[in-house]
Amino acid sequence: MTQDNRTGRLVPLEGLRGIAAVIVMLGHMVRGLVPPGPGALDTLNQLHRWVLNGGAAVSVFFVLSGFILSLPFARDRSPLRVLAALLKRWPRLAALTTIACLFSWAAIMLSQDYYEQAAVVTGNHWMASHFNAPLHGHEVSWSAALREGLYRVFLFGEVRFDSPLWTMRVELFGSFAIFLVAPLLFGLRCWWGRLALIGAAMAALGTGWPETYFSDFLVGLVLAMLFAEGRLPRFSNLVAAGMALAGLYLFCFSAAENHFIHAPVKALLPAGETAHFVWDVSAALIIMVLLGNPFLRHVFSRGWAAWLGHVSFPLYLLHVPIMLSAGAACVLGTTAALGTTGAVLLAAAVTIGLTMALAMPLAWLDTAWTGLLGRLVRRVLPGGAAKRAALQLPPQGEA
Repeated sequence: MTQDNRTGRLVPLEGLRGIAAVIVMLGHMVRGLVPPGPGALDTLNQLHRWVLNGGAAVSVFFVLSGFILSLPFARDRSPLRVLAALLKRWPRLAALTTIACLFSWAAIMLSQDYYEQAAVVTGNHWMASHFNAPLHGHEVSWSAALREGLYRVFLFGEVRFDSPLWTMRVELFGSFAIFLVAPLLFGLRCWWGRLALIGAAMAALGTGWPETYFSDFLVGLVLAMLFAEGRLPRFSNLVAAGMALAGLYLFCFSAAENHFIHAPVKALLPAGETAHFVWDVSAALIIMVLLGNPFLRHVFSRGWAAWLGHVSFPLYLLHVPIMLSAGAACVLGTTAALGTTGAVLLAAAVTIGLTMALAMPLAWLDTAWTGLLGRLVRRVLPGGAAKRAALQLPPQGEA
């Protein structure tokens, strides 16, 4: 399997993470910038209803987290490794979420109500609501942004400054669950016993928000056990193509849309927050294809995949604040000259360009911070086992 020799990351899965982040960004751009209803850009609305499925992309993040965060426990299941993983996880995530919230606060201070004015021009209600994170009636200050990014987003799911951060609460506690469960399941050699325990856990989690999303991490754990023990099969190009199409079919599923092609899937789902189970199957199929088909593994092992995975977390964190500030300003400043369609397309281009430009230094900072955390853990925990745990735990799993 192709790995980045500097980080030990599985490059094909980094590419998948990056593609998922781009899908979230593009989906939010269509939903937040494009006028609703028929018009010159209605094709983009239709694309959003099918392929740009942000909910499915988030499930891919969670399944990948379960996979990557579980793998080190195939080699070492010592209590010190578990403790090192637990100690590193919150500060590893909170550093970037705090920066993102402070960045959003600064953007709000500079742009003020541009997003509301732009929403009047485009008739887009989602942008008018600050992407379902209304600011009216709430404190908008640097200290509020600091508190949100540092701990409130994790403990209370508060997302006033950067709405995509709703996933961070699930990510943190899903990671903790993996760190506690993965050593036990890797130590249990009976596959029937493993699956019975995982099935019981999923049943206990139910379909209520947000506990049901922990099942995504368990799906990733199952894939990690298969991969670590050499049980993932190889797939011919023909079989891989069929699996990829099936994965794409399930990825496009939406409980909110009445697509006839997805009617059989919808009929099988129980009530509750259950669409993510469909997306979990999609993620599992795609991951198995990327790891088991030589051609696709080669394609997704190139430099573009490593780079896209490297910037995926910053892309996810930054695109909404940039869209609601610089993107909204573009709509307001260019509609008279370019018309609504031209202004929206320019706003999208500016949003993408600024997000990509700012994602690079943030990704570098993330790498440096992760390395510093590893060194701190080696100082705090005693013995060589703690050193190995800090060194070998891969800095992945962000959503």
